[in-house]
Amino acid sequence: MPFQKHVYYPLANSPEGPDASSAGAAPMAFVPPRAASGPLPFFQFRPRLESVDWRRLSAIDVDKVAGAVDVLTLQENIMNITFCKLEDEKCPHCQSGVDPVLLKLIRLAQLTIEYLMHSQEFLTSQLNLVEERLRLSLIDYEQSKQLLTKQAGEIKLLKDECKRRKKMLSTQQLMIEAKASYYQCHFCDKAFMNQAFLQSHIQRRHTAESALAHVNPFSHVYILM
Repeated sequence: MPFQKHVYYPLANSPEGPDASSAGAAPMAFVPPRAASGPLPFFQFRPRLESVDWRRLSAIDVDKVAGAVDVLTLQENIMNITFCKLEDEKCPHCQSGVDPVLLKLIRLAQLTIEYLMHSQEFLTSQLNLVEERLRLSLIDYEQSKQLLTKQAGEIKLLKDECKRRKKMLSTQQLMIEAKASYYQCHFCDKAFMNQAFLQSHIQRRHTAESALAHVNPFSHVYILM
């Protein structure tokens, strides 16, 4: 790229005085009010100080470049074309200088190219900022999504636990209202209407615990009065 990142060549680098333009220095760019007050960086045209590389330019087939859309060749020569100084160039045959109107056209083209390069760099930097913000937003979205998934799982577990406890309380309430005897499992919250159901439950669900604790199922009988 013709510019270093975030460097836009301050006014102090350009020649000053009323003869600056005739001496080959490019005029200062016009900065509209919106650009001056907005986020756009300050822009200053660079002076033209490079010599024309006529040998290199003579080797370029312009028609071939246009037909093949040879952007690489344009990129290789854009610096010399944009920043070359033509005011002192002389015709090798008659020693005449460049026609003033043609010189004006070339200088306008140079300034246009320079400003387009500056705009390209600025837009590229803005695009990089937007892409970085998008990347951070996607990371935040994924983290939020994972958190919501985790919270949804926790909510589901809490709902299941609430249903289980509600069912247990409802069963116990029915037993209390009926003033019936019930048999409470020592290893979980389940209760049974008779000892046979309790014994069957322990054998099916708590075989290992029963063997280790040597539980006597008759010691866990509760009589509701």
